[in-house]
Amino acid sequence: MRVYVPSVFFARTRCGWPLRDVFPAPCAARLERRREPMGNLDRRSFLKGGVVAAGAAAFAGALSACAPSAPQETGAADETLATTGEAWYGSPADPATFDVVDTVDCEVLVCGLGAGGITAAAAAAEKGMNVIAIEKGAGHGSIKSDIGVIGTRIDTVEVDPLQMLNEHTRYANGWCDPRVTRVWATESGVTFDWISDSIAEFGATPYFEYDVDEGTHGVWPVYPTDHGFHYTYTEEEQAKADAAVAESGDPAAAQGILPQVGDYMLKKAEEWGADLRYETPFVQLAQDENGKVTGAYAKIGDGCVLFNASKGVILATGGYEANPDLLAELNPDAAAIGGVSMTQAGCEGEGIKAGIWAGGMKDEIPTLMTFARAAVAPDAELGYPYQGMTCWIGDQPFLKVNLDGARVCCETAPYDYPLHVAALQPEYKLASIWDSDYQNQIVAFHTIGCSRINMSDTVDAAGVPTGEGLSFPACDMMIGAAMEAGIVQQADTIEELAEKLRVDPAGLTATVERYNELAAKGVDEDFGKPAKDLLPLSKPPYFGAFFGGHVLCTLDGLRIDEHMRVLNTERKPIEGLYAVGNCSGSMYAGSYPELFIGNANGRTITHARHAVMHIAGEVK
Repeated sequence: MRVYVPSVFFARTRCGWPLRDVFPAPCAARLERRREPMGNLDRRSFLKGGVVAAGAAAFAGALSACAPSAPQETGAADETLATTGEAWYGSPADPATFDVVDTVDCEVLVCGLGAGGITAAAAAAEKGMNVIAIEKGAGHGSIKSDIGVIGTRIDTVEVDPLQMLNEHTRYANGWCDPRVTRVWATESGVTFDWISDSIAEFGATPYFEYDVDEGTHGVWPVYPTDHGFHYTYTEEEQAKADAAVAESGDPAAAQGILPQVGDYMLKKAEEWGADLRYETPFVQLAQDENGKVTGAYAKIGDGCVLFNASKGVILATGGYEANPDLLAELNPDAAAIGGVSMTQAGCEGEGIKAGIWAGGMKDEIPTLMTFARAAVAPDAELGYPYQGMTCWIGDQPFLKVNLDGARVCCETAPYDYPLHVAALQPEYKLASIWDSDYQNQIVAFHTIGCSRINMSDTVDAAGVPTGEGLSFPACDMMIGAAMEAGIVQQADTIEELAEKLRVDPAGLTATVERYNELAAKGVDEDFGKPAKDLLPLSKPPYFGAFFGGHVLCTLDGLRIDEHMRVLNTERKPIEGLYAVGNCSGSMYAGSYPELFIGNANGRTITHARHAVMHIAGEVK
């Protein structure tokens, strides 16, 4: 046996981007943790590992119903029209038209096998419940590597969960239910410990990434929430993964071979008795005459299976981010700043629609998790169809300017804030400007979480590095590939760079002069940027690129209470119906609090386990 620390190409799956679009060669798994001096650069000087393939997959389509005839109008859908003002969710089919070829009884039905569904299925099975989990794909999703939780037994830094609760509420401007957030704040550590115990037999060792630098990012407090796992694999497993990577030239090929936490939790779920059914798309909920959810219909072949769930149905089908048309309809501003799709195929909002059909309601304020690292060419439009490519440097707090060359915000902010500011600028665009000293400046910025490029010095209890950080070789490959694609521009003067970026040369020149003047003073008199991030642009060559957002996932799902029960339009729980993960809402509004590293992942597993505990009568 040997300990396998997730290397750069494997660990970065925590941020949801397809690695085949980033790393061109098998050697990417062995990128060195070092910085290299940067002098006069050309495009090929960045391309040490080859050219990165630019790609942005878009996923669309709708799940066909089991009925041979068109869906019929029902009162349930009509009564919820006031929820959004538009019937974007359509209408449910009349169950009498379904061709039900089989009926299956269970106690708990879990719809979807992403992070929430995996956790719910395992938790219910461990408690001895008769649980069935259905998934429309041929395989399951994952529990991402960044798991944001509080108060685990391995934590070496204590934080006040109620302080974090209130800060989280501030991100949502109060448009949330703090009781829902409180479940994450007070139960997430125990949930993580439960998962750690469950998968320990597979050689998974938990770690705590506690480095938050000075504890602030601009004016924003940062909390140590990031957790993950190191894994122990056999020589045979590792050799098989290495062979797959070498044969395909795709580092992502190892992902389907080397298991991680989600794979192990599903193994435990099956060991505990869970019935997992793939290629069984969820279609619609079943209800009795009183509105109680009694089960669900799922498609199988040309017909339907009716799953009767005596204790409850848990919706864990994800958000609607993989449907670009629906994203544009429900969140047009966020859709307009997208540059690369990092969505998980199949997340098209079917669980949210079904919850509304059952009498529930969706969050009114849309929320897209999006990071500013989708680089686009100077003449490219943002929005769907996406034209960008991943370039990690976009999240760094370098000078950002609009098409007039004007600086418009404090660049030290959460990932999505500069993107939101950009939405008010011409062409929805802001460009980042950096110079040849960018590596040293990135070290000084010391960003954390998914934006971290300089590798973390944190080690686990056994002295093994956490592996947090992209690495500079990987960052340079991304920049080089973007230069080769005509996206990142390079010039010896600011005026020349402005012309290549289609930015007003006089405006950019004046802005850089002002920026350097403020850097020399050590005080940002214009936007209040911290002195440690206010670093001059004075070492040519200069570089620039426009950045849109990674379209990751939506967070405005069905409104729920503190037990994850879906609420109806009167704000009362719908009996028998629960929602977890991105299918659920009540916790975010407008922005994702990325400085709570791994928060979405942590709340998903916590809420999924809590929903099962409520079904079991362990919490009331």
